[in-house]
Amino acid sequence: MNNRNKMALLLASAMLTAGLTACSGNSNGNGAGSSSPSGSPGASAEGSAPASDATGGEPVTISYWHIYTDGAMKDLTDQLLADFHAKHPNITVQQLGVNFFDYWTKLSTAMAAGSGPDLALNDTSTVAARAKTGAILSTDEYIQRDGVNLDDYFPVLVDRMKYQGKMYGMPNDTDVRVLYYNKKMFKDAGLDPNKPPVNWDELEQYADKLTKWNDKKMLDVIGFSPALGNLHLWTLAWTNGGDFWDDEGKPTFNKPENVEALQWEKKIQDKYGVKAMSAFNSQANALGFSPFIAGKAAMIVDVNNLYQEIKTRAPDLDFGVAPIPYSKTPASWSAGFDLELVNNKDPKRAAAAWELMKYLTSPEVQVKIHEASGSLVSNMKAAQDPKFMEDPNWKMIVDQMKVSRFIEYVEAMPSWHSKLDPVEQAVLNSGKDPQQFLDGAQKDAENAVANFGKTQ
Repeated sequence: MNNRNKMALLLASAMLTAGLTACSGNSNGNGAGSSSPSGSPGASAEGSAPASDATGGEPVTISYWHIYTDGAMKDLTDQLLADFHAKHPNITVQQLGVNFFDYWTKLSTAMAAGSGPDLALNDTSTVAARAKTGAILSTDEYIQRDGVNLDDYFPVLVDRMKYQGKMYGMPNDTDVRVLYYNKKMFKDAGLDPNKPPVNWDELEQYADKLTKWNDKKMLDVIGFSPALGNLHLWTLAWTNGGDFWDDEGKPTFNKPENVEALQWEKKIQDKYGVKAMSAFNSQANALGFSPFIAGKAAMIVDVNNLYQEIKTRAPDLDFGVAPIPYSKTPASWSAGFDLELVNNKDPKRAAAAWELMKYLTSPEVQVKIHEASGSLVSNMKAAQDPKFMEDPNWKMIVDQMKVSRFIEYVEAMPSWHSKLDPVEQAVLNSGKDPQQFLDGAQKDAENAVANFGKTQ
Protein backbone atom coordinates (compact mmCIF):
# COMPACT_ATOMS: atom_id res chain seq x y z
CA MET A 1 0.00 0.00 0.00
CA ASN A 2 1.41 3.38 -0.94
CA ASN A 3 2.02 6.14 1.57
CA ARG A 4 -0.88 8.24 0.34
CA ASN A 5 -3.38 5.43 0.97
CA LYS A 6 -1.83 4.64 4.34
CA MET A 7 -2.14 8.25 5.42
CA ALA A 8 -5.75 8.29 4.24
CA LEU A 9 -6.44 5.40 6.57
CA LEU A 10 -4.66 7.16 9.41
CA LEU A 11 -6.74 10.27 8.84
CA ALA A 12 -9.86 8.12 8.83
CA SER A 13 -8.78 6.65 12.14
CA ALA A 14 -8.69 10.14 13.56
CA MET A 15 -12.45 10.27 13.12
CA LEU A 16 -12.76 7.24 15.36
CA THR A 17 -10.52 8.56 18.10
CA ALA A 18 -12.13 11.99 17.93
CA GLY A 19 -15.39 10.58 19.25
CA LEU A 20 -13.94 9.09 22.43
CA THR A 21 -15.68 9.98 25.67
CA ALA A 22 -14.43 10.05 29.22
CA CYS A 23 -14.40 6.59 30.74
CA SER A 24 -13.81 4.77 33.98
CA GLY A 25 -11.06 2.19 34.07
CA ASN A 26 -11.42 -1.55 34.30
CA SER A 27 -10.53 -3.34 37.51
CA ASN A 28 -6.88 -3.95 36.71
CA GLY A 29 -6.17 -1.56 33.86
CA ASN A 30 -4.64 -4.25 31.68
CA GLY A 31 -7.07 -4.07 28.79
CA ALA A 32 -7.17 -7.04 26.43
CA GLY A 33 -6.01 -10.37 27.71
CA SER A 34 -3.52 -10.94 24.90
CA SER A 35 -1.00 -8.49 26.32
CA SER A 36 2.45 -9.67 27.34
CA PRO A 37 4.53 -8.65 30.37
CA SER A 38 7.45 -6.30 30.02
CA GLY A 39 9.97 -9.07 30.47
CA SER A 40 12.68 -9.93 32.90
CA PRO A 41 14.99 -7.28 34.35
CA GLY A 42 17.74 -6.13 32.03
CA ALA A 43 20.12 -3.22 31.73
CA SER A 44 19.46 -0.01 33.59
CA ALA A 45 17.09 2.40 31.84
CA GLU A 46 18.17 5.93 31.06
CA GLY A 47 16.18 9.13 31.34
CA SER A 48 13.81 8.04 34.13
CA ALA A 49 13.24 9.47 37.58
CA PRO A 50 13.24 7.03 40.52
CA ALA A 51 10.02 5.07 40.71
CA SER A 52 9.48 6.25 44.25
CA ASP A 53 8.94 9.76 42.94
CA ALA A 54 5.65 8.67 41.43
CA THR A 55 4.46 5.47 43.05
CA GLY A 56 6.09 5.32 46.44
CA GLY A 57 7.75 2.07 45.44
CA GLU A 58 4.53 0.10 45.82
CA PRO A 59 3.94 -2.65 43.23
CA VAL A 60 1.75 -1.55 40.36
CA THR A 61 0.79 -3.11 37.03
CA ILE A 62 0.05 -0.94 34.01
CA SER A 63 -0.84 -1.63 30.39
CA TYR A 64 0.72 -0.08 27.30
CA TRP A 65 -0.78 -0.37 23.80
CA HIS A 66 1.12 0.37 20.60
CA ILE A 67 1.46 -0.61 16.92
CA TYR A 68 4.78 -2.46 17.02
CA THR A 69 3.93 -6.07 16.21
CA ASP A 70 7.04 -7.30 14.40
CA GLY A 71 10.46 -6.38 13.12
CA ALA A 72 13.06 -4.12 14.67
CA MET A 73 10.59 -1.95 16.59
CA LYS A 74 8.94 -4.95 18.21
CA ASP A 75 12.35 -6.23 19.33
CA LEU A 76 13.37 -2.80 20.59
CA THR A 77 10.08 -2.31 22.45
CA ASP A 78 10.57 -5.62 24.26
CA GLN A 79 14.07 -4.60 25.26
CA LEU A 80 13.07 -1.10 26.33
CA LEU A 81 10.31 -2.42 28.55
CA ALA A 82 12.68 -4.93 30.11
CA ASP A 83 15.18 -2.13 30.76
CA PHE A 84 12.42 0.03 32.22
CA HIS A 85 11.38 -2.76 34.59
CA ALA A 86 14.99 -3.11 35.74
CA LYS A 87 15.00 0.58 36.65
CA HIS A 88 11.50 0.41 38.16
CA PRO A 89 11.14 -3.11 39.59
CA ASN A 90 7.88 -2.20 41.27
CA ILE A 91 6.24 -1.33 37.91
CA THR A 92 5.11 -4.22 35.73
CA VAL A 93 4.19 -3.26 32.17
CA GLN A 94 1.80 -5.43 30.19
CA GLN A 95 2.12 -4.48 26.54
CA LEU A 96 -0.20 -5.11 23.63
CA GLY A 97 0.94 -4.58 20.06
CA VAL A 98 -1.77 -4.40 17.39
CA ASN A 99 -1.17 -4.02 13.66
CA PHE A 100 -1.48 -0.48 12.33
CA PHE A 101 -4.76 -0.94 10.48
CA ASP A 102 -6.65 -2.63 13.36
CA TYR A 103 -5.14 -0.62 16.20
CA TRP A 104 -7.24 2.52 15.97
CA THR A 105 -10.58 0.74 16.05
CA LYS A 106 -9.48 -1.48 18.92
CA LEU A 107 -8.14 1.44 20.93
CA SER A 108 -11.12 3.73 20.43
CA THR A 109 -13.56 0.91 21.20
CA ALA A 110 -11.71 -0.05 24.39
CA MET A 111 -11.47 3.55 25.62
CA ALA A 112 -15.14 4.19 24.96
CA ALA A 113 -16.00 1.04 26.93
CA GLY A 114 -13.81 2.02 29.87
CA SER A 115 -11.28 -0.76 29.32
CA GLY A 116 -8.49 1.15 27.63
CA PRO A 117 -4.80 0.86 28.48
CA ASP A 118 -3.06 3.09 30.99
CA LEU A 119 -0.60 4.34 28.36
CA ALA A 120 -1.58 4.51 24.69
CA LEU A 121 0.12 5.45 21.47
CA ASN A 122 -2.35 7.72 19.70
CA ASP A 123 -2.89 10.23 16.89
CA THR A 124 -1.45 13.66 17.69
CA SER A 125 -3.86 15.37 15.29
CA THR A 126 -6.87 14.65 17.53
CA VAL A 127 -5.54 15.17 21.05
CA ALA A 128 -7.98 18.03 21.63
CA ALA A 129 -11.01 15.81 21.12
CA ARG A 130 -9.93 13.38 23.82
CA ALA A 131 -8.78 16.12 26.18
CA LYS A 132 -12.11 17.91 25.93
CA THR A 133 -14.10 14.83 26.94
CA GLY A 134 -11.76 13.91 29.77
CA ALA A 135 -10.74 10.64 28.12
CA ILE A 136 -7.06 11.43 28.72
CA LEU A 137 -5.18 13.14 31.53
CA SER A 138 -3.13 16.31 31.54
CA THR A 139 0.58 15.74 32.12
CA ASP A 140 1.33 19.29 33.31
CA GLU A 141 1.89 18.38 36.96
CA TYR A 142 4.24 15.54 36.07
CA ILE A 143 6.18 17.70 33.61
CA GLN A 144 6.61 20.49 36.13
CA ARG A 145 7.46 18.15 39.01
CA ASP A 146 10.14 16.27 37.07
CA GLY A 147 11.54 19.30 35.24
CA VAL A 148 10.88 17.95 31.75
CA ASN A 149 11.98 20.61 29.27
CA LEU A 150 9.38 20.91 26.50
CA ASP A 151 11.86 23.02 24.52
CA ASP A 152 13.64 19.75 23.76
CA TYR A 153 10.72 18.73 21.49
CA PHE A 154 9.68 20.07 18.11
CA PRO A 155 7.52 23.15 18.84
CA VAL A 156 4.78 22.20 16.38
CA LEU A 157 4.34 18.89 18.22
CA VAL A 158 4.20 20.47 21.67
CA ASP A 159 1.61 22.92 20.38
CA ARG A 160 -0.59 20.10 19.10
CA MET A 161 -0.39 18.32 22.45
CA LYS A 162 -2.07 21.23 24.22
CA TYR A 163 -5.74 21.84 24.94
CA GLN A 164 -6.83 25.03 26.71
CA GLY A 165 -3.21 25.69 27.59
CA LYS A 166 -2.52 22.31 29.19
CA MET A 167 -0.36 19.46 27.92
CA TYR A 168 -2.08 16.12 27.36
CA GLY A 169 0.56 13.45 26.98
CA MET A 170 3.93 13.76 25.26
CA PRO A 171 4.82 13.72 21.54
CA ASN A 172 6.48 10.47 20.44
CA ASP A 173 7.30 10.71 16.74
CA THR A 174 6.23 12.56 13.63
CA ASP A 175 6.86 12.84 9.90
CA VAL A 176 7.38 15.56 7.34
CA ARG A 177 6.95 15.88 3.56
CA VAL A 178 9.91 16.72 1.34
CA LEU A 179 10.81 16.64 -2.34
CA TYR A 180 12.84 13.63 -3.49
CA TYR A 181 14.64 14.01 -6.81
CA ASN A 182 16.69 11.63 -8.95
CA LYS A 183 20.15 13.15 -9.45
CA LYS A 184 21.09 10.84 -12.32
CA MET A 185 17.95 11.82 -14.21
CA PHE A 186 18.79 15.45 -13.56
CA LYS A 187 22.25 14.98 -15.09
CA ASP A 188 20.84 13.12 -18.09
CA ALA A 189 18.36 15.95 -18.70
CA GLY A 190 21.05 18.62 -18.49
CA LEU A 191 19.93 19.85 -15.06
CA ASP A 192 22.26 20.61 -12.17
CA PRO A 193 21.87 17.68 -9.71
CA ASN A 194 22.78 19.99 -6.86
CA LYS A 195 20.08 22.56 -7.65
CA PRO A 196 16.59 21.10 -7.16
CA PRO A 197 13.58 23.29 -8.02
CA VAL A 198 12.70 25.84 -5.35
CA ASN A 199 9.43 27.26 -6.71
CA TRP A 200 6.42 26.18 -8.75
CA ASP A 201 7.75 27.56 -12.02
CA GLU A 202 11.01 25.66 -11.70
CA LEU A 203 9.20 22.51 -10.66
CA GLU A 204 7.07 22.68 -13.81
CA GLN A 205 10.06 23.40 -16.06
CA TYR A 206 12.12 20.59 -14.57
CA ALA A 207 9.19 18.18 -14.81
CA ASP A 208 8.85 18.91 -18.53
CA LYS A 209 12.52 18.15 -19.12
CA LEU A 210 12.49 14.99 -17.03
CA THR A 211 9.33 13.40 -18.44
CA LYS A 212 9.89 10.59 -20.94
CA TRP A 213 7.32 9.13 -23.32
CA ASN A 214 7.52 5.78 -25.09
CA ASP A 215 6.66 5.08 -28.71
CA LYS A 216 3.07 4.28 -27.74
CA LYS A 217 2.61 7.78 -26.34
CA MET A 218 2.53 6.39 -22.82
CA LEU A 219 4.57 7.63 -19.90
CA ASP A 220 7.86 5.85 -19.31
CA VAL A 221 9.14 8.30 -16.70
CA ILE A 222 7.04 11.04 -15.16
CA GLY A 223 8.83 14.25 -14.26
CA PHE A 224 6.47 15.21 -11.45
CA SER A 225 2.84 14.64 -10.61
CA PRO A 226 0.99 16.21 -7.67
CA ALA A 227 -1.14 13.04 -7.53
CA LEU A 228 1.84 10.83 -6.68
CA GLY A 229 3.39 10.43 -3.25
CA ASN A 230 1.97 12.37 -0.32
CA LEU A 231 1.49 16.01 -1.25
CA HIS A 232 -2.26 16.80 -1.03
CA LEU A 233 -3.98 20.06 -1.87
CA TRP A 234 -3.77 21.60 1.58
CA THR A 235 0.03 21.42 1.60
CA LEU A 236 0.38 22.99 -1.82
CA ALA A 237 -2.13 25.68 -0.86
CA TRP A 238 -0.08 26.48 2.25
CA THR A 239 2.95 27.06 0.02
CA ASN A 240 0.84 29.62 -1.84
CA GLY A 241 -0.17 31.49 1.28
CA GLY A 242 -3.51 29.72 1.40
CA ASP A 243 -5.47 28.30 4.31
CA PHE A 244 -8.76 26.50 4.85
CA TRP A 245 -9.90 28.02 8.16
CA ASP A 246 -9.58 31.52 9.54
CA ASP A 247 -8.74 32.48 13.12
CA GLU A 248 -12.42 32.49 14.05
CA GLY A 249 -12.98 28.92 12.89
CA LYS A 250 -14.77 29.86 9.69
CA PRO A 251 -14.02 27.85 6.52
CA THR A 252 -12.05 29.48 3.69
CA PHE A 253 -11.96 26.54 1.27
CA ASN A 254 -12.45 28.68 -1.85
CA LYS A 255 -9.88 31.28 -0.86
CA PRO A 256 -8.13 32.55 -4.05
CA GLU A 257 -4.78 31.12 -2.98
CA ASN A 258 -6.36 27.66 -2.59
CA VAL A 259 -8.01 27.90 -5.99
CA GLU A 260 -4.70 28.92 -7.55
CA ALA A 261 -3.02 25.89 -6.01
CA LEU A 262 -5.61 23.50 -7.41
CA GLN A 263 -5.47 25.22 -10.79
CA TRP A 264 -1.70 24.73 -10.84
CA GLU A 265 -2.08 21.05 -9.98
CA LYS A 266 -4.57 20.65 -12.83
CA LYS A 267 -2.22 22.44 -15.22
CA ILE A 268 0.59 19.98 -14.44
CA GLN A 269 -1.67 16.94 -14.58
CA ASP A 270 -3.31 17.98 -17.86
CA LYS A 271 0.07 17.77 -19.59
CA TYR A 272 0.01 14.02 -19.19
CA GLY A 273 -3.61 13.39 -20.04
CA VAL A 274 -6.09 11.10 -18.30
CA LYS A 275 -5.31 8.03 -20.44
CA ALA A 276 -1.54 8.16 -19.99
CA MET A 277 -1.82 8.99 -16.30
CA SER A 278 -4.28 6.17 -15.68
CA ALA A 279 -1.95 3.68 -17.35
CA PHE A 280 1.00 5.01 -15.37
CA ASN A 281 -0.90 4.75 -12.08
CA SER A 282 -1.87 1.16 -12.83
CA GLN A 283 1.76 0.23 -13.39
CA ALA A 284 2.91 2.18 -10.33
CA ASN A 285 0.32 0.58 -8.04
CA ALA A 286 1.36 -2.86 -9.24
CA LEU A 287 4.91 -2.22 -8.03
CA GLY A 288 3.98 -2.35 -4.38
CA PHE A 289 6.45 0.45 -3.65
CA SER A 290 7.11 4.03 -4.70
CA PRO A 291 7.57 4.72 -8.44
CA PHE A 292 10.45 6.97 -7.38
CA ILE A 293 12.36 3.93 -6.15
CA ALA A 294 11.56 2.11 -9.39
CA GLY A 295 12.98 4.97 -11.46
CA LYS A 296 9.56 5.78 -12.91
CA ALA A 297 9.23 9.19 -11.24
CA ALA A 298 12.03 11.74 -11.40
CA MET A 299 10.62 13.87 -8.58
CA ILE A 300 8.06 13.14 -5.88
CA VAL A 301 6.83 14.74 -2.68
CA ASP A 302 6.61 12.14 0.04
CA VAL A 303 7.11 11.49 3.74
CA ASN A 304 10.50 10.96 5.35
CA ASN A 305 9.72 7.24 5.64
CA LEU A 306 10.50 6.97 1.93
CA TYR A 307 14.13 7.66 2.80
CA GLN A 308 14.31 4.46 4.84
CA GLU A 309 12.58 2.51 2.06
CA ILE A 310 15.14 3.78 -0.45
CA LYS A 311 17.95 2.59 1.81
CA THR A 312 16.39 -0.86 1.91
CA ARG A 313 15.18 -1.31 -1.67
CA ALA A 314 17.55 0.86 -3.69
CA PRO A 315 20.67 1.67 -1.65
CA ASP A 316 22.60 2.69 -4.78
CA LEU A 317 19.98 5.18 -5.98
CA ASP A 318 21.56 8.56 -6.70
CA PHE A 319 19.03 10.99 -5.24
CA GLY A 320 18.65 14.14 -3.22
CA VAL A 321 16.17 15.61 -0.75
CA ALA A 322 14.92 19.20 -0.87
CA PRO A 323 12.16 21.41 0.55
CA ILE A 324 8.80 21.33 -1.19
CA PRO A 325 8.91 23.99 -3.95
CA TYR A 326 6.70 26.91 -3.00
CA SER A 327 4.99 29.86 -4.61
CA LYS A 328 4.84 32.34 -1.74
CA THR A 329 5.95 30.75 1.50
CA PRO A 330 7.83 27.58 2.53
CA ALA A 331 5.59 24.95 4.07
CA SER A 332 5.33 21.25 4.72
CA TRP A 333 2.87 18.89 6.37
CA SER A 334 3.37 16.71 9.43
CA ALA A 335 1.30 14.11 11.23
CA GLY A 336 2.40 12.01 14.15
CA PHE A 337 1.92 9.79 17.15
CA ASP A 338 1.97 10.71 20.81
CA LEU A 339 1.79 8.91 24.14
CA GLU A 340 -1.26 9.60 26.30
CA LEU A 341 -2.38 8.74 29.84
CA VAL A 342 -5.83 7.20 29.53
CA ASN A 343 -8.18 8.36 32.27
CA ASN A 344 -8.75 5.09 34.09
CA LYS A 345 -9.43 6.94 37.36
CA ASP A 346 -6.48 5.33 39.11
CA PRO A 347 -3.82 7.87 40.16
CA LYS A 348 -1.31 5.18 41.07
CA ARG A 349 -1.43 3.58 37.63
CA ALA A 350 -1.42 7.00 35.97
CA ALA A 351 1.74 7.96 37.89
CA ALA A 352 3.45 4.71 36.85
CA ALA A 353 2.34 5.19 33.24
CA TRP A 354 3.88 8.67 33.31
CA GLU A 355 7.22 7.15 34.30
CA LEU A 356 7.06 4.92 31.22
CA MET A 357 5.98 7.85 29.03
CA LYS A 358 8.85 9.98 30.30
CA TYR A 359 11.29 7.14 29.68
CA LEU A 360 10.10 6.44 26.12
CA THR A 361 10.37 10.11 25.13
CA SER A 362 13.78 10.69 26.71
CA PRO A 363 16.62 11.53 24.29
CA GLU A 364 18.56 8.34 25.01
CA VAL A 365 15.61 6.11 24.21
CA GLN A 366 14.47 8.18 21.24
CA VAL A 367 17.93 7.81 19.68
CA LYS A 368 17.44 4.04 19.88
CA ILE A 369 13.98 4.35 18.33
CA HIS A 370 15.40 6.29 15.39
CA GLU A 371 18.19 3.79 14.92
CA ALA A 372 15.68 0.92 14.85
CA SER A 373 13.01 2.51 12.68
CA GLY A 374 14.45 5.57 10.98
CA SER A 375 11.46 7.54 12.22
CA LEU A 376 11.52 11.26 12.89
CA VAL A 377 11.34 11.16 16.67
CA SER A 378 9.81 14.04 18.60
CA ASN A 379 12.76 14.74 20.88
CA MET A 380 14.98 17.18 18.99
CA LYS A 381 18.09 16.16 20.94
CA ALA A 382 17.61 12.67 19.52
CA ALA A 383 16.46 13.64 16.02
CA GLN A 384 19.33 16.11 15.70
CA ASP A 385 21.99 13.89 17.24
CA PRO A 386 25.31 14.77 15.51
CA LYS A 387 25.78 11.22 14.23
CA PHE A 388 22.47 11.51 12.36
CA MET A 389 22.92 15.09 11.17
CA GLU A 390 26.13 14.17 9.35
CA ASP A 391 23.81 12.77 6.67
CA PRO A 392 22.84 15.78 4.46
CA ASN A 393 19.58 14.15 3.41
CA TRP A 394 18.53 13.54 7.00
CA LYS A 395 19.55 17.07 7.97
CA MET A 396 17.38 18.43 5.16
CA ILE A 397 14.44 16.35 6.39
CA VAL A 398 14.80 17.51 9.99
CA ASP A 399 15.20 21.14 8.95
CA GLN A 400 11.78 21.09 7.29
CA MET A 401 10.14 20.77 10.70
CA LYS A 402 10.78 24.50 11.03
CA VAL A 403 8.13 25.21 8.38
CA SER A 404 5.89 22.19 8.83
CA ARG A 405 2.26 22.34 9.92
CA PHE A 406 -0.38 19.96 11.18
CA ILE A 407 -3.82 19.82 9.67
CA GLU A 408 -6.05 22.00 11.83
CA TYR A 409 -8.34 20.14 14.21
CA VAL A 410 -11.77 21.69 13.77
CA GLU A 411 -14.36 20.43 16.21
CA ALA A 412 -17.24 21.29 13.89
CA MET A 413 -15.67 19.30 11.05
CA PRO A 414 -12.92 16.94 12.29
CA SER A 415 -12.59 15.18 8.93
CA TRP A 416 -12.57 18.28 6.75
CA HIS A 417 -9.30 17.26 5.10
CA SER A 418 -10.78 13.98 3.89
CA LYS A 419 -13.45 16.00 2.06
CA LEU A 420 -10.74 17.71 0.00
CA ASP A 421 -9.23 14.57 -1.50
CA PRO A 422 -12.30 13.74 -3.66
CA VAL A 423 -12.36 17.37 -4.82
CA GLU A 424 -8.69 17.22 -5.75
CA GLN A 425 -9.07 13.88 -7.52
CA ALA A 426 -12.13 15.04 -9.46
CA VAL A 427 -10.23 18.05 -10.74
CA LEU A 428 -7.08 16.14 -11.60
CA ASN A 429 -8.65 13.03 -13.09
CA SER A 430 -11.98 14.21 -14.46
CA GLY A 431 -11.18 17.69 -15.68
CA LYS A 432 -13.58 19.44 -13.29
CA ASP A 433 -13.31 23.17 -12.66
CA PRO A 434 -11.22 23.99 -9.54
CA GLN A 435 -13.25 27.08 -8.62
CA GLN A 436 -16.57 25.24 -8.93
CA PHE A 437 -15.48 22.28 -6.83
CA LEU A 438 -13.89 24.39 -4.10
CA ASP A 439 -17.02 26.55 -4.00
CA GLY A 440 -18.96 23.34 -3.37
CA ALA A 441 -16.52 22.28 -0.65
CA GLN A 442 -16.89 25.73 0.93
CA LYS A 443 -20.68 25.38 1.11
CA ASP A 444 -20.37 21.92 2.65
CA ALA A 445 -18.00 23.26 5.29
CA GLU A 446 -20.26 26.21 6.06
CA ASN A 447 -23.19 23.83 6.50
CA ALA A 448 -21.13 21.61 8.81
CA VAL A 449 -20.21 24.59 10.99
CA ALA A 450 -23.80 25.80 11.07
CA ASN A 451 -25.15 22.38 12.01
CA PHE A 452 -22.53 21.99 14.72
CA GLY A 453 -23.48 25.37 16.13
CA LYS A 454 -27.08 24.19 16.56
CA THR A 455 -25.92 21.39 18.85
CA GLN A 456 -24.03 23.65 21.23
